[in-house]
Amino acid sequence: MKRIFILSSFVFLVQLLSGRAVAQDEFDKIRKNIIAGLAGQAKDVSGFKDRQLADGSWNDINYKDEAITAWKPIAHLQRIKTYCVAINRTKSTDLNNHIIAGLRYWLSVSPKSKNWWHNEIAAPQEMGEILLLVDEAGMIFPRSLKDSLVGIMKKGDPYKQAGANKLDIAIHYLYRACATKDGGLMKAAVEQAFQPISIGEKEGIQYDYSFLQHGRQLQLSSYGLVFLMGEYRVAAWVMGSRFALSSEKLNILQTYLTQTYLRTIRGEYSDFSVEGRGISRPGVLHKKSSVPDGYTDNTNTWLAYAKKLSPANTAITNAMARIQGAQAPGFGVNPCHQYFYKGDYTLHLREAYSFNVRTVSSRTIRTEAGNGENLFGKFLPDGATDIQRTGSEYYNIMPVWEWDKIPGITCRDFATDQPTTAQWGEPGSTAFVGGVSDGKYGCTVYDMNYNDVTAKKAWFFFDKEVVCLGAGINCTAGEHVTTTLNQCWLQGKAVVDDNPVHGISRLTNPFCIWHDSIGYYLLQKNNVVLSVGEQNGSWKKINQTYSPEEVLGNVFKLFIDHGSKPNDAGYAYCVVPSISLQEAHSYPVNDIEVVANNSSVQAVANSALQMVQVCFYTRGSFSYHQLKITVDKPCLLLIKKINGQQPELWVADPLQLETVVAITLQAGAKRMVKTVQLPGDKYKGRSVRAQ
Repeated sequence: MKRIFILSSFVFLVQLLSGRAVAQDEFDKIRKNIIAGLAGQAKDVSGFKDRQLADGSWNDINYKDEAITAWKPIAHLQRIKTYCVAINRTKSTDLNNHIIAGLRYWLSVSPKSKNWWHNEIAAPQEMGEILLLVDEAGMIFPRSLKDSLVGIMKKGDPYKQAGANKLDIAIHYLYRACATKDGGLMKAAVEQAFQPISIGEKEGIQYDYSFLQHGRQLQLSSYGLVFLMGEYRVAAWVMGSRFALSSEKLNILQTYLTQTYLRTIRGEYSDFSVEGRGISRPGVLHKKSSVPDGYTDNTNTWLAYAKKLSPANTAITNAMARIQGAQAPGFGVNPCHQYFYKGDYTLHLREAYSFNVRTVSSRTIRTEAGNGENLFGKFLPDGATDIQRTGSEYYNIMPVWEWDKIPGITCRDFATDQPTTAQWGEPGSTAFVGGVSDGKYGCTVYDMNYNDVTAKKAWFFFDKEVVCLGAGINCTAGEHVTTTLNQCWLQGKAVVDDNPVHGISRLTNPFCIWHDSIGYYLLQKNNVVLSVGEQNGSWKKINQTYSPEEVLGNVFKLFIDHGSKPNDAGYAYCVVPSISLQEAHSYPVNDIEVVANNSSVQAVANSALQMVQVCFYTRGSFSYHQLKITVDKPCLLLIKKINGQQPELWVADPLQLETVVAITLQAGAKRMVKTVQLPGDKYKGRSVRAQ
């Protein structure tokens, strides 16, 4: 019996040690994967090494700084990390004393920001990377110092956070698990890191694959990008281990990446309306080089992680080529129209251009200000249109923008830019906001009531044209009300009909305004103002963190002037991207017909595509040639093959209240009645094809 007991104990001990060895190998593998990503951050240390004082500090860092943005003390940890990257590359020991002195000084002064994010995310992440780099280098490191550093990393609680913030805290928990070889902590950290890769109705990925954070606020880039970068980094680190990402979660992550985020980028540049308050940061739209706060991976690095996990996905490969500038902005872009019924956002993509629309409803939240950022973005979600061909049309234009003339919006014309009235966003004010789509075409509607201006705004998307309608524009305030067709960097000349324009011109019923390979056609009589010339501002004006130095640039600005106190005013114009000046003069705009544009119904027909798109604000009817369309409830319709025997019909409910809508199509003696079941529960607002 004694022999059996000894043998059993020996077997148990071998299994235990074997298990520990496997776990040890996993920790080493995960650490090495993390270090491999940090290796690309190698920099020359000579610029600050010689200026480090004997106590480990630097005179140019204010360790008492408590700023909520651009927190200066974090530079101390970043310099220490640069030392650590260097010793892993060179295997030299001449930086060891600099590292130890610097870490001891950090412990002694314990800097704090008034922004929790720096204290609970940024600093612990930097510290974790330092500890892993020290371990990888085999540096002789005082045990007591390491224990103290591990101790101050215990900041933040991922269980109390959501979305990207949960992920960011979980990442430094993972670092700490690796540094201490704590299997239980590693399991918890990975579970919390991957928990946001789920579909729900709170913050994070929604059922329409939009991304909301800070309440129900659209954050496709900004927090959505932080989410993607963090999740792909963690997934790549633990790939092949027992902590690896499940195939189900990988599919969700890949879908958000390829069918949402990457579609907001044209060439190297993102849509300005998906950046949240980050729109006020220099360089933020340039996805080849810009990264969110706290990250140093460039886009190619983290997309390489995504490619590693999904090697057969050509959408990732094509996007990398576009962002790197190795391929044209339209390379690999397939025609797509996508309405995000949870996020109040429209993507319309063609190889030659993209045209996206940002709106807001009572179900979502307006673009936030906060931390001294986005000080004048008050009207950003009021129908902002992002029209891109090369992608760079709006890059860093924000300091010189006239902020009540953001492209696409209808707004009072103020003497000065208006500050955002509510930090961290405010709910939208109307419910009739939505879109209908078959995946390639569609229309979007925004029933606007904000800042004393009401308007029925709608956009109708085809292959080469986007038609923009406005009706019921009313305002009791004294300022003129304007609708802006575009405000972008001036590229070359601006031409009205056959005449180049400079300065400010007031136009009466022009046929076509052309600029930068885009034609703007006025489809009803309006007073139009075209401004071509220099505008100025500063980054500090829109974001308190940045320089007050004056920024100058030549801007193309085109808007409709509805006058003071308009009563039931309207507009109708068509945007045709990617045409030459010669093509603009003879463009077949007559293929487009505005069938209705009033407060009850807005509709546009495209005879070349045999298509009608309709927005019914109330139950009612309207006719297009021999076709009469009647609905028993407010809705959006997309009708294809209108000249055929069996028209194809798509329906959506912008109010997200109805369960059934009855639609009657009558052409002469032929009558077709469709009773359409609308999506319910979490899919309310989604388009459905009538059967």
